[in-house]
Amino acid sequence: HMKEESLVQSLLAMADSNIFLWSGQPSVLLINVDSTEADEGEKMSELAKALQLIKDKFETDQKETASNQTFHLKNSLVAVVDSKKPVVSRKALMNMAMHAAPTRWIVSGLELERGLVLSKEASYFAIREAKIYADLPGHVFVIPQFASKRDDTRQNSGSEVNPVPEGRVLYTGVGNDLLPTIRTKQSMTSNVAAYDCFQCSDAGVDDGAGTGAGEELTDDRSESRRLMGESSSKRSVEEQIEDLWWDLSVADVYGTPGGFRSSLDLIAKIHDRIEVSLISLLDRSDDHLEYLRYSDKSPILLIDRLGPHKEMMTLDLVPEVDEFGGRNCFNLLRLAQLATVGYKVTVLPGAFAASYPKTRAALCTEPIMKQKQYCDCDFPSESTIREILIDEVKRLGKIAVLLNELDSRVKSVI
Repeated sequence: HMKEESLVQSLLAMADSNIFLWSGQPSVLLINVDSTEADEGEKMSELAKALQLIKDKFETDQKETASNQTFHLKNSLVAVVDSKKPVVSRKALMNMAMHAAPTRWIVSGLELERGLVLSKEASYFAIREAKIYADLPGHVFVIPQFASKRDDTRQNSGSEVNPVPEGRVLYTGVGNDLLPTIRTKQSMTSNVAAYDCFQCSDAGVDDGAGTGAGEELTDDRSESRRLMGESSSKRSVEEQIEDLWWDLSVADVYGTPGGFRSSLDLIAKIHDRIEVSLISLLDRSDDHLEYLRYSDKSPILLIDRLGPHKEMMTLDLVPEVDEFGGRNCFNLLRLAQLATVGYKVTVLPGAFAASYPKTRAALCTEPIMKQKQYCDCDFPSESTIREILIDEVKRLGKIAVLLNELDSRVKSVI
């Protein structure tokens, strides 16, 4: 909406910062301009304002040189989607962007609206893994996300070497001093939802005060959303993934594993447990259904477009489910589906995304902080949600069987 021009500018600045951190590699940014509530005249005016702001931020000159502020956009596609009812879901936009991406490896899932910014080394680590696994298709790497309790002031904005352009949000990445504070929750927490600047309408709290400036929210959401159907005896998939990321990141920085998982055999077993845990989420049991449905983070994934099955673009068979619109609506579903069709699920050591008090404050305007938002799936009935999920699980099961049969035939021919 264009009623909050400063908010739109902040979101565009956040997008520009992440593209800049991607070090000139190809990127696709789709911007959904929602003006469904405006009349025709107002709608055209809001669209014109939005387009002008976007042009001001991203329009480049073909004659510009490497010293210019927009040089990092030379391999970027920025497009605007003007939506009419029904509103385009975030998952639909992600599918559009992934289809438009020209590269084999794709990173998707970053929530700009939460003030998330990629770490400075994320691009380096992504390129490194892409080269390592060039001849080993069918991998997906999870990039963890955190909410920082303090702003990172260690950026070299005053340095003559690679100075930070004015208005761009850049923070340092994994290092000797940062990793321990992430692990002990001293400066960062993986509970990013606790720092959202708005409240979900089903949160049961209505004090009108957001947490965008970094003040932690007391989390008294309903039992199903807090526990997400997880039994007390089983660690969640997200916890397993985060712990693996910690161990492998420490190994990168210090040269030694961070815990007791030093052997390759133990690391392999952890990968197996994560994949089994993800696949089991599709068994349609009530607890797994709740866990899938209410996961409140969109996973940030580095995905190989070449799937685990020979000469097949498996990724195209497992898109985001467009119908599942809503903030907390089956965010983990696609990762579970990728594991089911044979993708090897691991983590991207050293890379992460985080929101900071300044990035959250820039997006948490007073009207946003006072209003409540409906965060559940955008469907009128529970039966519709279950029907779509059942159809997806059946469709995926058929694909998995077909792929296994094709693999068997290929092996028999060889």
